[in-house]
Amino acid sequence: MSAIDQTDATGAVDTAYRFIRHAIITGELTPGESLREARLAERIGVSRTPVREALTRLSAEGLVVLERYRRGHVAEFSLEDVAEVFRLRGKLEGHGARRAARRISEADLARLEDVEARLEAAFAEFGWHEHLALFDELNNEFHGIIAAAADSPRLDRILASSLELPASIFNRYSEPVEDRTRRTHVQHRQIIDALKARNPDWAEAAMAGHLYSIIHLPGADD
Repeated sequence: MSAIDQTDATGAVDTAYRFIRHAIITGELTPGESLREARLAERIGVSRTPVREALTRLSAEGLVVLERYRRGHVAEFSLEDVAEVFRLRGKLEGHGARRAARRISEADLARLEDVEARLEAAFAEFGWHEHLALFDELNNEFHGIIAAAADSPRLDRILASSLELPASIFNRYSEPVEDRTRRTHVQHRQIIDALKARNPDWAEAAMAGHLYSIIHLPGADD
């Protein structure tokens, strides 16, 4: 295979991976749903081989379960799985916020304030039930700015690997979305204040507390 062919093949795998992963995270592909390679390949516009490789990558992340004869389905998550993911995120992103407190630029602090202002404006204009798609996009941007400011490639790899949950699973175990959204705005402001103060302990506690508070999981094992 030539270098050009190899690049094309890698690009097709990445395209298939991003498409399927997005469909799982957004709930377009639901937990337990069968993942048929031929059907996915047709939807994405690639051959079956890139789809097969993309499913293998997603299996390594825990979002897809591959069975005998390469049959796959979207992974299902228990209450305990969800609790563990957010405990891990709280520890890891708390660590990231701690590092970011000493490293984040004034430009990135301004970006955080702008993202949070846009979140609050969307909530005020559309209400919690109409702005969720935009909320997810901006919320991911908010957390991404802080993770990047931590300047830790190792942390980036861990956070990108297997700590994201499908929206349908998250909402199943969460408190009412409106309550969670209102509190998120307050907590984002606290995180920004901690970062602006260049206070690592406060930033770590604010980020960890934000993530630990997102879901109510009575009865989940520690």
